[in-house]
Amino acid sequence: MPLSRFVVYEYDTIRKISTQAISLSISTSSEVFVPDTTFELLKKLVFNQNADAILSFSIYKGIEIIKLKNFVGLLQTADGSQFEILPKLSRQSHPTQARQGLLKMLRYGHLLPFRSISSAHLNQANLPLLEIFITVFIQETEQIMRQGLQKTYQTIENEHNFLRGKWLPSRQKPHRLETFFTASDEFKSDIIPNRLLKSCVLFLIHKSQHLPNQVRLRQLRFVFEEVSTSSDIKLDFEKISQLDRRFDRYQKALQWAKVLLRQQSWATQGRHFTDSLLFPAERLFEQYVAQGFKKYLSDFEVFYQEDSLFLVNDHAGKRRFGLRPDLVVRKANLTIVLDIKWKWIEPQSSSYGIEQSDLYQLYAYGHKYAAASLYLLYPAHEGFQVPLPPFYFEENLSLIVFPFNISAPLSDEIEKIKTHFQQKNR
Repeated sequence: MPLSRFVVYEYDTIRKISTQAISLSISTSSEVFVPDTTFELLKKLVFNQNADAILSFSIYKGIEIIKLKNFVGLLQTADGSQFEILPKLSRQSHPTQARQGLLKMLRYGHLLPFRSISSAHLNQANLPLLEIFITVFIQETEQIMRQGLQKTYQTIENEHNFLRGKWLPSRQKPHRLETFFTASDEFKSDIIPNRLLKSCVLFLIHKSQHLPNQVRLRQLRFVFEEVSTSSDIKLDFEKISQLDRRFDRYQKALQWAKVLLRQQSWATQGRHFTDSLLFPAERLFEQYVAQGFKKYLSDFEVFYQEDSLFLVNDHAGKRRFGLRPDLVVRKANLTIVLDIKWKWIEPQSSSYGIEQSDLYQLYAYGHKYAAASLYLLYPAHEGFQVPLPPFYFEENLSLIVFPFNISAPLSDEIEKIKTHFQQKNR
């Protein structure tokens, strides 16, 4: 039976389908209605340890509500329902655009498997996220197939009617003198790395609903015909933690297999999550922007989360309360400090959606780093396309609130900020 798939966005509200006819004015975020049994599984998860980072549960006017938080990625419940949680990049979010944004951020993150996501995969963003991940795994595994499965010599002990290999008299059975118990070295592909890849192939055959992926997975199953499956996936991944150089070409495929087989997550998996691949959106955005500065701002020195300065010295002269701005960029005597926030700016509201604590933090950065200017970077959306008018902490210390468009090429966004640096600090 095909999986039930739901496309949702961070901060969406989930309700039981049995309450769909009841209108509730609880928020401006969109609502998603799911089968009552699926809702109950999600509700049980809310009360598991650490799950409050992902979901929250409340009752409003007698109606049970589950609210998503700012984690994005994949989540699957025990009844087979799969939730694709996408970043909210605009008021009228479109799944393809949101998926592309998420994939771009994953490419520049610190999790190794996702670095092999290519521009071609971004063009497949009309597909569900899981199918894109499966496609990348297939491509990495097919690359291994083109060079041939790695084989190693293995000592095989067995009984034969003829002498083959080394005779093991201590293993000889006295009542079967017509046979020989021998040990021989055989060159076989039935080794742990191949077992893990085959296990992943078989696992994904039952997960994929995209016909081209199904066809390619079945072709891979045929290639692995002489390889057995892993009997203990967790233990086998531990055993291959230090593979020799012969297996360098396996690394990317095995990294994907590890993610897809073990459903690794940055969030704690509860008993009612059978699969989860969840990532904090704020961390993905922060890493994406930081990597862009390091890659495309070559004429500046770029420091990510520099922690060399402290807010105060105590009575004994000991430094306390370390400062850790997201980005510090320097060129000659010019220092600029930037902080990156995954929040929505509302230019029409009185405070623009900026939190006062963020301003206090930037003020401290400005003084301690003797910054020429400060920047707060927020994700752009249709209502926030140009920087807000400058804020001034003091006459010589300004703050620029700048939109960063995830949907645009990363190099273009860095160039916009660089141009703003140069114009402001002439």
